[in-house]
Amino acid sequence: MSYSGGGGGGGAGGGYNDQRGYSSRGGDHNRGYEDPNRPSSGATALEGMTIAVEVVIVVDMKSVVDIPARHILQEATEEDHPVTETVEVTELLLLEVMTRVVTAVVVDIEASQIRASKKSGVAGLMGGKTMQLQVNYFGVSVNSLPPEIFKYHVDVERSPDLAADSKYGPSGADQKDETMGDELKEEGKQEGKEEKGEDKDVEMSDVSAAPPKREQRPDRPLPRALVRNIINAALRQYESEFAGIRVVHDGMSALYAPSMLPWDAQSKTFVEVNPDGTTPTPPPAPAPGQPPRRGFKPRTFVVKMKLAESIPTSSLTDYYSNPDVNVMPVLQALDVAARHLGAQRLIAVGRNFFSMKKTFPLKGGKELCWGYHQAIRIADRKLVMNVDQAATVFYAPKELMELVLAALNARSANDIRGLSDRDSKNLARALRKIEVVPTHRKDRKKAIFGVSAQPADHTMVSIKGEEMSVADYFSKRYNTQLRFPQLPLVNVGSKRPGKESWLPIELCEVAPGQRCSNINDLDTAEIIRQTSQPPKTRQETIIDQVRQAGFENDPYLSAFGVKIEQRLETTEARVMDPPDVQYANVSERPSGGQWNLRDKRFVEGATLRNWGVVINANVGERDVQGFVRNMVDMGNKSGLTIEDGNPYIIHQDHHRGAQVEELMKMCFEELKQRNKGPPQLIMVIKQDKSVGSYGDIKRMSDTMLGIPSQCIVSANVRSAKPQYCANVCLKINMKLSGKNSILREPLPLVSTAPTIIIGADVEHPRSGMGSRPSIASVVASLDRYSAKYVARVAAQKASSDIQLLPHMLRDLFLAYYQSTSRKPEHVIYYRDGVSEGQFYDILQTEMRALRKAFKMISDDYNPPVTFIIVNKRHHMRAFPVNQRDGDRKGNVVPGTVIDTGIVDSHRYDFFLYGHSGIQGTSVPCHYTVLHDENKMSAEDVQRLTYHLGYTFARCTRSVSFATPAYYAHLAAGRARFFLNEGSDGASTVGSFNSSSSNFDFTELHNDLKNCMFFI
Repeated sequence: MSYSGGGGGGGAGGGYNDQRGYSSRGGDHNRGYEDPNRPSSGATALEGMTIAVEVVIVVDMKSVVDIPARHILQEATEEDHPVTETVEVTELLLLEVMTRVVTAVVVDIEASQIRASKKSGVAGLMGGKTMQLQVNYFGVSVNSLPPEIFKYHVDVERSPDLAADSKYGPSGADQKDETMGDELKEEGKQEGKEEKGEDKDVEMSDVSAAPPKREQRPDRPLPRALVRNIINAALRQYESEFAGIRVVHDGMSALYAPSMLPWDAQSKTFVEVNPDGTTPTPPPAPAPGQPPRRGFKPRTFVVKMKLAESIPTSSLTDYYSNPDVNVMPVLQALDVAARHLGAQRLIAVGRNFFSMKKTFPLKGGKELCWGYHQAIRIADRKLVMNVDQAATVFYAPKELMELVLAALNARSANDIRGLSDRDSKNLARALRKIEVVPTHRKDRKKAIFGVSAQPADHTMVSIKGEEMSVADYFSKRYNTQLRFPQLPLVNVGSKRPGKESWLPIELCEVAPGQRCSNINDLDTAEIIRQTSQPPKTRQETIIDQVRQAGFENDPYLSAFGVKIEQRLETTEARVMDPPDVQYANVSERPSGGQWNLRDKRFVEGATLRNWGVVINANVGERDVQGFVRNMVDMGNKSGLTIEDGNPYIIHQDHHRGAQVEELMKMCFEELKQRNKGPPQLIMVIKQDKSVGSYGDIKRMSDTMLGIPSQCIVSANVRSAKPQYCANVCLKINMKLSGKNSILREPLPLVSTAPTIIIGADVEHPRSGMGSRPSIASVVASLDRYSAKYVARVAAQKASSDIQLLPHMLRDLFLAYYQSTSRKPEHVIYYRDGVSEGQFYDILQTEMRALRKAFKMISDDYNPPVTFIIVNKRHHMRAFPVNQRDGDRKGNVVPGTVIDTGIVDSHRYDFFLYGHSGIQGTSVPCHYTVLHDENKMSAEDVQRLTYHLGYTFARCTRSVSFATPAYYAHLAAGRARFFLNEGSDGASTVGSFNSSSSNFDFTELHNDLKNCMFFI
């Protein structure tokens, strides 16, 4: 783990000193909170927790000279004894106060469990109106459920002869045995590399020889798709053993039956299960002059089934009156039953099903595929099935060459002449785990593990004592002359050294039905265009998908006594009024979730005196100067004072070959020398929206130079539209510590007592990005208007919880105190990036982290916390029953909240439409209040959450989810650029090693730690 810690803030010590009075709400926006003598209403200390003060550090800035930025933070686990932490005291040098470092030790885990909040009621009308909405939920009738559902544990093993070889790749590839292919299994050498020992012949599949002894190692797990096929094969081969009982399974380890299977014992073992069918695969035709090849040996497996438990279906009705009843087992069983038929007919990806009949071609050997999502959920005293349109990207079943060209950004194979180390790594990452079929043999599909260091005509192998290149081997063995011998080879054998098997790229086709997770910005833009549907169209599509799914005639659902209704559910919703947005000279009531900056001045306008422009695009200086004039004019109108209307400009044309980072550094140094101090901002003109150059720019400004940067795409320089210039001014003003606007109405709780609003998120690397670390980010408000925030970011090994949360929170609390001279009396915590299955674990872990952070401030500091989960990754869509209740596009209007009907009556959750959809069908945000020590009413939680969406600083629109969570998401995305495969010379705070890569996390520059650098 590594943490880019913060500059802290004012008095820390054994506690905060209450110095500033808090006046009544309203009036001057710089006034404090009402009731200066109001005591903290914090809850009692966490039961079962013993807080041990480990060390008290007196920081003397004169005695500390060179303290390294890298630091190690040792966490005390629940089983550990208290340990002393080594902390980075540089972040507290300006405080010159005592800082307590404490370790919280859980001595009684059960006593310290945090209880999830239950719904105490629904909100009132809140000055809005009610309406009827249709939602993409379909009623589930369970009147004919069997009394019990029987769950069997399924275990799939390789047959003994196959288990000895253990030749199943981890990527979903089929098995790879000695007779499977004639690809080169190199045990020779590559040209230019020294080798110890004698040359060995290449293992060939048609060479009769005793197999070499294999190292004993644990069996690799079977691919999920293969496991599903094996279980299906067992059900077919041994159909009589199930006595006509329709069973369903999840494709992994669980099988469900509506009645007990008629076995003498409670378990059964099925042997010789063959997922490939009974017809043996014929051998490929031999090359001219070569002996005949052997056929493929069929794969067989052992499937064991054992009764695990009987699930009483009465728990479903019991739950409606008693929320402590565990209803999940029966829900899971019914959900598996509902998905079973779709999994047999279509390609299953999680809870989504796709058919390759309807696709749209994308660039780079990919295609967009449509399907549907389905899941059974519990609602208000009933079950519903959520069905929605789904789309994902698959690799097109074409030549592998198309993917290679896209990965290397080449137009043709002839353009590829020798790969740099960076290109080789990028290519290996792009092709990793993709399954291919060799075109010269039409073997079973094989997974790619990597690429060769040398091209085909330089990769040398020794076959029966004769040394030759791979290109020559294919010419002699298959009479196949490679068209592109200069290309590298793909390894379809094993990632273990010495076990590689090489195939030429041009002799590989991509196997069909493979989902692609390597999606770039161009793909994303095209996906949005293709999947965007008006509400009415999406509604009709969903209804049609339910009909096509065939739930009415599903024999498995019938066997379990389940019936799916064919019409959309209807629920009641309410619309909250928007807040007035206050500027320095005027306020405005947004309409449809939006307003504009015309004739408005920022509440606190910053002053830009020292800045420069880097031109890294094909745009002339005259166009840039015209854009700067428009920016100066717009800034002065809106309250951002740009004193230097003729900034220093450096153009890439005057520094041929210089990278954008070098241009930025030159600009920085020139401005620093001219103005006797570092610049406040560097504006960078980019050619396009490519992520690569954007990351280079932000990494340089955020970690090396320590000043904000503002990227401008060249097309916007030429057009210089007033609205665009206004949006840029919004961002620059916040980056320079200004304040754009506030809300005129008081925020619930926040405006009446010192309250810190926290947003937290963990961004995980996309699938296919290898072992890159996760990025954790936490942001916190600094004022009673929740208009200013600061962020702390950290890199950590893959984990859903924020591993350094106590230390990040400590910094944010110190920053809040520096800004307000008061310690927060209440904490509101918005947590993004958590799936429903992780709710309870995250609540326990991060509430403890919050308590630990409080004790780092003061032993008796324990403010109450409201813990709210933010979820945008769901499939609920709503459509107004009456068109007059929707917007002009037919979407649900901003401020609409749903907290009855389709939500669980026992959970404290609600759906909120916080924004106006720009295109397609609007998506609400799902909020779940997991823990509420502040005792906020449902009305206050919903109104606070909705109104926070109008405080997002970089646009004049309300946003789709709570601004603190949105800021945490942006900060995590920005910190992703601080990861480097190797160091760039900046101060690093941690390294992450894997078998394939080494990543350094570069520290955020100290000068930006209390700045909204991420905006």
